[in-house]
Amino acid sequence: MALKFNFESLDNKLPKRDINSHKGNNGRVLIVAGSEGMGGAGILASEASLFSGSGLVSLFTHKSNVSASLERNPEIMVLGIDDCIEYSNNLDVLLIGPGLGSDKWSKLMSKYLDQVNKNICLVVDAGGLSFLKSTPLVLECKSTILTPHPGEAANLLDTTVEAIQGDRENSAKKIAEKYGVSAVILKGHKTVVFLSATDRTFVSDIGGPELASAGTGDVLAGILSALLAQNMNLEDACLLAVAVHSKAGINFKEDIGEIGLNASALIPLIRKLLNQ
Repeated sequence: MALKFNFESLDNKLPKRDINSHKGNNGRVLIVAGSEGMGGAGILASEASLFSGSGLVSLFTHKSNVSASLERNPEIMVLGIDDCIEYSNNLDVLLIGPGLGSDKWSKLMSKYLDQVNKNICLVVDAGGLSFLKSTPLVLECKSTILTPHPGEAANLLDTTVEAIQGDRENSAKKIAEKYGVSAVILKGHKTVVFLSATDRTFVSDIGGPELASAGTGDVLAGILSALLAQNMNLEDACLLAVAVHSKAGINFKEDIGEIGLNASALIPLIRKLLNQ
């Protein structure tokens, strides 16, 4: 039986800073995101990671997105492929997928996966999920978390969206078992979190249509990367990422309404919640 959770049930899990901590203590995150014309996904994911407490965030994105990324967040390093491979040897979390597609650049990024340090947490989102059938890296990392929406989940299981939505809890478990990963976060109304190590399933009991807009999934992936980088255990990181994401949406809805929430507006609300 699935366990329910929400932000209030997890507020004692919020990350705390040691008075002597420095950026290295708070985690190093590398985000591989944003093919040509999709730069916003990388910007949103990296900004969400930074605003959620990552000590150092780097973004590897298509060259056409570099200027916009640096202008938006100069605190985030934007890397070339050679630097990216070298940097991955001193990394806590790798997030791959937001804004990646089937173009040549995105396919090159999937090959990069073979060269990264395997002793990391790997978060695979959006376009990165299409690489799973061809790369074994997810089986070799310290922990791997997949964050599909129903359409991506259907593709992973070679089934229909209707089948996924008709049995969301079991679908999340099937994905984890098929791909041998540590956790699956199946997004949507009442987001499902399945954890392989404990064979436990959790269902968010908050959230609504206010989060149904472009980029909110990129933000969730960024939050998760930050919490994992801060040495939060896998269960707490997955649950808190979903909970704070949903709660930020609810706070927007209560203040303004459920229509017109853009992903960029969500990020400052998330930072405020994490500092409660």
